[in-house]
Amino acid sequence: MSSSSSQRPNQPLLLGLVGGSVLLLMVLMMFSGNGRAQQENPALVEQTVNVLPVKYQNTFAKRYRAMGRVESTSQAMIGFERAGRVADVLVEDGQRVNRGDLLARLDTKRIDAQLLEARAALELAIAEARLASISEKRVVSLVRSKLESPQRLDEAKEANNIAQARLAQIQAQLDTLTLELEKSTILAPYTADIVARVVDAGAVVNVGQPIFEIANNATLSARIALPPEVAGTLQIGELYDLRIGEAAVRGQLLTIGSQRNLRTRTVDTVFSVNANAVTLVGDLIAVDLAIELNQFGVWVPISALANGVRGMWNVYVVGNEGATQVATRAVEIIYSDGERAFITGALQDGDLLVIGGTHRFVARQNVNARVSDIAPNITQ
Repeated sequence: MSSSSSQRPNQPLLLGLVGGSVLLLMVLMMFSGNGRAQQENPALVEQTVNVLPVKYQNTFAKRYRAMGRVESTSQAMIGFERAGRVADVLVEDGQRVNRGDLLARLDTKRIDAQLLEARAALELAIAEARLASISEKRVVSLVRSKLESPQRLDEAKEANNIAQARLAQIQAQLDTLTLELEKSTILAPYTADIVARVVDAGAVVNVGQPIFEIANNATLSARIALPPEVAGTLQIGELYDLRIGEAAVRGQLLTIGSQRNLRTRTVDTVFSVNANAVTLVGDLIAVDLAIELNQFGVWVPISALANGVRGMWNVYVVGNEGATQVATRAVEIIYSDGERAFITGALQDGDLLVIGGTHRFVARQNVNARVSDIAPNITQ
């Protein structure tokens, strides 16, 4: 009797466990039901949102940035006027040189030896020509005095002519060698900066082969390729915003090219660059433009956009300030500058556009709308 009663389950404990489980299940079902109710009826959730009144406009300014290079209006590739081996390169990249400064020279040992020989020969030829001239004058005097024959005078004249010809020949040789020596050096044609040094000492170069690229940085310009439709909106002589790294400068438009690059489908534009700007020839430079285009639409902040379907975008609008419901409108983005977008779509002037937090609610949800004060920074 006592054995069977010890094996029987504790009925009060069992009933307590079952009752607790049923109660917990009812609580979970209640909370689950409330969650489904909130999902099925978003109007139960209310939050505060910022809105802007929609204001359409007929045009908008499209920002356009293009890159180019800084150039010098006085820029050249220079080299030697004769072939030879480079003996010395006397300047480095970036060095400022003045007009007439020696930049490089060729090996001139052979020319130097020939010059020494030619100068010696010239001295001898000068002496021989002087002696021949004196001899001819003396024979002329003797012939007049009947002390020499006319034949001797002819011989003296011929000797003098030969000596003078010899002198002229050696002088010409000396002039040629002197010119070759001058061609063995490169002098700066004007005050400039060495943009690039192409060869080093010891290199064998040909006539006219580029040795240096030089540029006068006192007069700089920027060459920037633009699409013809963008370049066509610019005015020659007007000032535009240029940027060199972090530095902003103003540049005057000098020319617009008439020939389109067939590969890039652009035309070259040239802007002046202030020589006081911290820049060098070859640096990257950008032009920032605002192109006015005819297009009906409205500016909105990027935060007002939500993903739509089939490549479209959605925005949310409310009917009035205060407690209201949001509605979805499909729109198309015409242009975006990264911070805002110019859109068109199912909007009307005066609609109150939700400008943020669009991921936190859905259509027909109750919200508390308030007009934002950032409108002037977005819609202009």
